[in-house]
Amino acid sequence: MRFLSRLPKQCHVCGFTIDRSLGHNLWCEHCQPLFNFECHRCARCGLTMDNTAEICGVCLSTPPPWQTLTCLGDYRPPLSSFIQRIKRHKEPWLLPPLSKLLAERIKNEPAPLLICVPTQLHVELQRGFNLSELIMLQLAQHLPEVKTADSIFRKHRQTATQKSLNRQQRMENVRQAFSLQQSPTSKHVAIIDDVVTTGATVRHLSELLLEVNVEKIDIYCLCRTPK
Repeated sequence: MRFLSRLPKQCHVCGFTIDRSLGHNLWCEHCQPLFNFECHRCARCGLTMDNTAEICGVCLSTPPPWQTLTCLGDYRPPLSSFIQRIKRHKEPWLLPPLSKLLAERIKNEPAPLLICVPTQLHVELQRGFNLSELIMLQLAQHLPEVKTADSIFRKHRQTATQKSLNRQQRMENVRQAFSLQQSPTSKHVAIIDDVVTTGATVRHLSELLLEVNVEKIDIYCLCRTPK
């Protein structure tokens, strides 16, 4: 079977042959610009901005309970397609190159403690993994100075699928769905999620952390859903 590893790999975006020098087998050099994700974002909520201000007007008037949100890009192809394949088709091997890109964005000032968003038990059993936890563990591989914790939060109530709900419904959906199992060992933590849409889940988890005197909260995610 060794000969299979020598066969040229095809880009998962365009189907073109991938140059081995890229160091991964997900996208080719022609599609590389699609994964640069260069745009100006609000440092607080992660939404794109037309001006050069650091923080958007909404976050200035009503700040979220976290300090910064770092993402790779908006939830749209090709990034959204990769995430859907990882989650729906159980292809976690697609994740490492994306986690590496995210680690590059936070490597200068990473939070000393990474905490993943818990998922419902039946979802994790069916899928075989918690995507937020996989992202957390892979970030830690690229950021050896950070620690991880997967048992800070517990999801003890089944919630409706978030994708079909509006903003207010999402806020109500996650209310009282999570609890804090133990206090973090650091006053500066980062919550890890795959996609942040309205921010309802990370908002609720951030509020739980603030109740135990966590002083700084960052959000690290692969995607931010645009308005």
